[in-house]
Amino acid sequence: MNEHLSYLWIVKGKMKTNYILLAACCWIAGCANEPPPVTTHYETISGLRTDLMSENVLPAEGQPREVVWLNASRIFRNYRGDADYYLEVNYMAKEDVGYLEIPPGETLTLVVDGETLKFTGNGSMNRRKGYKKEFVREDALYPVEPHHLQKIASARQAKVVIKGDKGQVEREFAPENFERFRAFVNRFAM
Repeated sequence: MNEHLSYLWIVKGKMKTNYILLAACCWIAGCANEPPPVTTHYETISGLRTDLMSENVLPAEGQPREVVWLNASRIFRNYRGDADYYLEVNYMAKEDVGYLEIPPGETLTLVVDGETLKFTGNGSMNRRKGYKKEFVREDALYPVEPHHLQKIASARQAKVVIKGDKGQVEREFAPENFERFRAFVNRFAM
């Protein structure tokens, strides 16, 4: 009888170990679908902090001519906690498609749950460059207020329009874009 109970305890212990292992695997698999975390950088000389949500690629239907990212950042100005917030447009296309050539001015529009938000930036003139072989890249920064980021994060629909001297690009947020904005806002813009 005691041998039988010992055997049951061993089997029960192995089952418990297997359940824990299975739960850990499920947790890891669930985390694999989460957006990448926000990265934090410290400026070498001043030590001031920057929090950056990156790799927020906006999906395109069919075969896109270009790839567009809309990222967000918080950059500290001092050690008292004063910070500036930005939206950053990253544009990449094949060399034959060329640059979008985003000029200074009001060139970024987001339509968030039917409300139009327009943003003014310095353009991409000094931020255009070749990228690897056969690709070009350009970036443009747009100062924003935290409440703009909060609006985007809490929206159900968001359309992005980027105007350049060589055309216009339009994209719509997918669920993962909203998830990334929510994660950024919850940590850094509340």
